[in-house]
Amino acid sequence: MIRRFSAGLAAPAALAALLAAAPAAAKEDFVLEDEVAVCTGCHGEAGVPVEPDYPVIWGQQYFYIFTQLRDYGAGRRQNDVMTGIAAEYDRDQAKLLAEHFAGLAWPDIPSQTEEGDAALAEKGITGGQCSACHGKWQGDSRIPRLAGQQAGYLARTMEDFKTDVRMNAPDKNSTMKQLDDATIAALSRYLSDLDIQ
Repeated sequence: MIRRFSAGLAAPAALAALLAAAPAAAKEDFVLEDEVAVCTGCHGEAGVPVEPDYPVIWGQQYFYIFTQLRDYGAGRRQNDVMTGIAAEYDRDQAKLLAEHFAGLAWPDIPSQTEEGDAALAEKGITGGQCSACHGKWQGDSRIPRLAGQQAGYLARTMEDFKTDVRMNAPDKNSTMKQLDDATIAALSRYLSDLDIQ
């Protein structure tokens, strides 16, 4: 079965309803191009997601994408849309998708910082020891690239770790609990504005 969604289906509820109404594709029916078309419905045909709190996956680290797909599929990470989609993929299919998106060029994401963001972000980075794992923000295999990521997605992700909504990286939960809302917002804008190719 071919599942096709246009970039106009930005609302997660609409996409989830369509997915729920369609029978699940059999494993043997997996066609990379068709599955990529499903992904671009939210993550963007040119790599720029259709909503500010959806992540950039073009050019993201291969093993990180693969791990997140597996975590969604196994229920270790929850999302109304992604959990159902990823549950359809076996290990090899998740690898194919991860390889595809990791091999694409990182898109240019519009970003804007506010006065004082850099100082507040640096304080949060130091206090949270963020660079110990994330280094220069480009990512490294299991560690995702954060530079140039959507600020809305970064903020939501940090809040989800802080409030124990996201539980597939336990060390992040305790780290994010140390940061107040203003620091999370500043850090999100700061990282989104970093231009690292």
